[in-house]
Formats: sequence, structure tokens, C-alpha cells
Amino acid sequence: MVSLLHQLRLHLIIVTLLSIVILLLNTSQIQTSSIIKSLYVHQHLVEQLTTLEQGDFGSTLIKLEMLRNKLQFNIDDINRKRSLDIVAPYFHDPASETMGMTALQKHTMNYHAAIQTHATIQQETKAYRQALQTERAALNKALSTLLELQSTLLFQKEAINSYVIYVTVFYIILIAIGYLGKLNAAVRDFNAINRHTPDYSYHVKELEYVSKDLHRSDESKRNEAYRDPLSQLHSLKGLIHLFNNKKIAYNYTVYVYVFSIDNYKEIRSHLSEETSQAIIKKIAFALSLYEKTNEHVARIGYDEFALVLPSDNQDAAYQACEQLRKTIEETRFKTKRINVQHLTISGVFIVKPKHKTLESAIEYGRHFLKTSPKRQSNSNHVILSF
Repeated sequence: MVSLLHQLRLHLIIVTLLSIVILLLNTSQIQTSSIIKSLYVHQHLVEQLTTLEQGDFGSTLIKLEMLRNKLQFNIDDINRKRSLDIVAPYFHDPASETMGMTALQKHTMNYHAAIQTHATIQQETKAYRQALQTERAALNKALSTLLELQSTLLFQKEAINSYVIYVTVFYIILIAIGYLGKLNAAVRDFNAINRHTPDYSYHVKELEYVSKDLHRSDESKRNEAYRDPLSQLHSLKGLIHLFNNKKIAYNYTVYVYVFSIDNYKEIRSHLSEETSQAIIKKIAFALSLYEKTNEHVARIGYDEFALVLPSDNQDAAYQACEQLRKTIEETRFKTKRINVQHLTISGVFIVKPKHKTLESAIEYGRHFLKTSPKRQSNSNHVILSF
């Protein structure tokens, strides 16, 4: 469950990053669309100037000045929108766009100045007409170049944005499908909680919201003598009975991990009995997460637990025990007097010889934890033979 939650957190981070990319691309698309709209507005204003050039000499200088202000404001508005688009530089060279805007502003003002001069002197010459046509052609070319550039940019952004959206949706669907099966146990627990709400007062409520299906054997479920009533794990008697009656493949080496809570007698003296029991239940749940099909867990004392791991890989078995120790270390416990209390465990990892019984291996581990000076808090000790 711990690794499952870490994976889920990683998936959420990836989905969040993809969502941010989609948001930035959408915002950039809006800016580009707005720039294209402003360029068309600019084109319309230039057409009004052309109308004045073609003979509306009765227009006043005030009207020409109003058009000039509108043209300048529109150019400033386009530049402002360009500065807000932080995504555009990743799609094209900003220098070409800047040159296009510079040319647009230059030819717009030159064209306006030529028409204003003509309206003032009201005299047309061949040289003036040729200069006017040259400026108008340059202005139209600058407008066309910018419109083509922005239209291409908008198309690229839409294509990339659609691709990112498809990837994100597909990724979310895969996550949902992958986690539906894994979270079925949690759903069963939610339903169980709705029917039977446990009365816990001081500890964190995660225990009620996670799977309690500990994969017990049918006999263990039927026989109360084989199950610890507090933790719902196997009892020592149940663990030994199950191990002796279940035909474990003898080509596997059996590893026994026995651990107890560090300084729990002293810690328990400061806690209520209800809180103490809640802590035991939570540790039992954490232990149950490491139980696979051919592995068995049990509560063998008040704060003592055992994990039996038949395996052909000693390193993998030991790492599972190390991960369990770290999980307990990182688990948070709320109590009535202490807001958050961290507990640690010390364990002994035993390689059980084939001629020794499981019970003797467990008893050796318990004796080691109680009496050996080699025991260290929050650590595991390896015993290859006994």
C-alpha cells in the first residue's frame, strides 16, 4: 500500500504537469487569435486611409489624426499581446516577428504621413503618387507577412495542444484502469465502515480506510484459536499450524523475521489502553501489507510480531523486512496527549535451517531481541544459522 501511494503521487504529479502545459498552450492560443484579430483591425484602418487617398480630400486633418491614433494604439496593443505570450518563442524565432512589427509600424506611419501631406497641400504629383503606391505596397506586404506568421503559429499551437490533451486523457484512463483493481479492497473497507463504524478516539483513521483482507486461510478464519483477536493476524499457534500443514515448496529457503517495538513498555505507560491497542492494530495492518500468497504474518506477543518468508532470494526477502521497518518508522500515530508520535522497531532476520522447526526459529528470535546486547533500536540483525 505504501508503494502504491507513492506511485499514485507520482502519477498525480505527472498529470498536474501535463495540465499546466495544456493551460499554457490554451492561453497562448487565445493570445495568438487575439493578435490575428488585431491585425485584421489594422488592415481595416489602412483601408480607411486608402479611401482618403483616393479622393476624399474634404476630410479634415482632425479625422486623419484620429486614424493615426487608432493605428498607433492598435500596434501597441499587438506588441502588448506578444509580450504576454510566453509560449510563442518555443515555436518560432521571435526576431522575425519583431522585424515584421517594426516594418508594420514604419510603413503605417509613412503611409499616413504621405496622405496627410497630400490632404494639406491638396496637390498631386507623379512622384507623390509613386511614393504613395510604394508605401502602400510595403504596408500590405508587412501585414500579409505577419498574418501568415501568426496563422502558422496558431495552427502549430492547436496541433501540439491537441496532442498533449490526447496523451493526458489516455494517461488518465490507463491510471484509472490500473488502479481500479488495486483499490477494490479499499472500496470493500469503505462499505464495511458504513455498516460497522469502529470506536477509535485518538489514533489516525487510515486503518479504517484500507484493505483488511489479510489473505488468511479458511481454517484460520473459522478457528478463533488460530487468530489474534486484537490484530486479526495469525496467533503464534495459528502461524505454526498453518506453516506445518501448508505444503511449502522445499526448494525455497524459509526466512523468519521477528521484531518488536522499541521501548514500547515505557511508551505504553503514557498511553491509554485504547490508544495502545489502536497502535498495535495499525502496526498489524502495516505488517499485513507485506504478506503474499506463500508468506504468513502473526502477532506472537503484545508488541512482538513475526513474518515467515519462503523465498529463493535472500536479498529480496531481507529488503522486504527492511522496507517494513522503514514503513513503521514513517507511520504517524495520533494520541490523546501527544499529537504525533513516531515508533520504531528492531528485528532479527533468521535463515531457518531445514532441520529446525519454525517454532524454534521464532523463539530464538524473541530471545535474541530480549537479551542480546547486539540489538540496536530501529535496525535489523541478520542471523544466518542458529
